[in-house]
Amino acid sequence: MIDSTGLHGGPWPELMPDGRPVLVVPACPHRQVLAADGWAGLDTLQRSADPHPGWSAVLDDYRLTLHRPDGTLWFDGHIPADRHWRRRLRDHHTLLLITGPFTTPFDFRPAAQAGHLLLLTTPAHLHGDL
Repeated sequence: MIDSTGLHGGPWPELMPDGRPVLVVPACPHRQVLAADGWAGLDTLQRSADPHPGWSAVLDDYRLTLHRPDGTLWFDGHIPADRHWRRRLRDHHTLLLITGPFTTPFDFRPAAQAGHLLLLTTPAHLHGDL
């Protein structure tokens, strides 16, 4: 259960107030976050709201794969997404990724308050059963 909270450095799902699905992804050395790939700060939030066409997200049951615009794998792993979150992903066809210099939920708020979060919206597809 603790793994699903982000306490071990894993990503955790959230929902925006309007129901859009979000994946909060702690910093990890092997996941590059490049402006050239479409990542934007909160000051350019409007731009990051549109799905970046080069990215792809596929959720197959509980396994999520994210590919960068050049086709390389950015994330491949299980996420603790409940049925409601998975339905939101299916309905919205997009996933907002949030990352920054944090490794646990306890580090997230200070990173957000300092304006260090980076966002990217990717087209998303749900495979498998709900």
